[in-house]
Amino acid sequence: MPTPDPAAVLHRLRTDVPAEEILADPPPIPERIDAADTTFILRRADPEADATLVATWMNRPHLVETWEQPRPEERWKALWRAQLKTTYSVPVIASYQGAEACYLKIYRPHRDEIAGCYSSLPHDLGIHIAVGDPALTGRGIFSALMGRLAEALLDADPHSGAVLIEPDYRNHRIHSAARKLGWHDCGERQQRPNRRVRLFVRPRGALPERFLDA
Repeated sequence: MPTPDPAAVLHRLRTDVPAEEILADPPPIPERIDAADTTFILRRADPEADATLVATWMNRPHLVETWEQPRPEERWKALWRAQLKTTYSVPVIASYQGAEACYLKIYRPHRDEIAGCYSSLPHDLGIHIAVGDPALTGRGIFSALMGRLAEALLDADPHSGAVLIEPDYRNHRIHSAARKLGWHDCGERQQRPNRRVRLFVRPRGALPERFLDA
């Protein structure tokens, strides 16, 4: 059976990026993040070994509400296989206190549909975070990871000028956490007709004006 074109599976992947703006390497994965008096260990997700776990997480009510991706295991496998064939994004599993606890997507916004919401550059980085156990949410644990991971990504890619997150415009808990952690609130953006987000940025240095263009 032929392998599908990644663009046919990764629906957020832009297909109009000039070849010279497509980076040769995928986003970096920092292996260790020290935050909130604990250590997170990060590794690339394995489509065969990790899809069952992440599918279980994503079908839990707290993630159905915020991620809206209650996909079956086979769908996650297909998505990750497609991701790993590109340099657009990487799927990541984060462990907390020795247990797998969190799914992350580290991606290049310049190759993502979010690029239509601001003036993107090829080395920009983005993060999506999904905490599997609802008992671990609301305690500041993973909001701290969000800040420290941004710093680690900027350290890992010296050409990157900024890391961004784009939570749903109604996710006020994440908005509040991001502001407390020093992320710049760049306002609401219409990502697509049925999705409106709020853009937050951790720049390297001062916030570039390109993030203020609505």
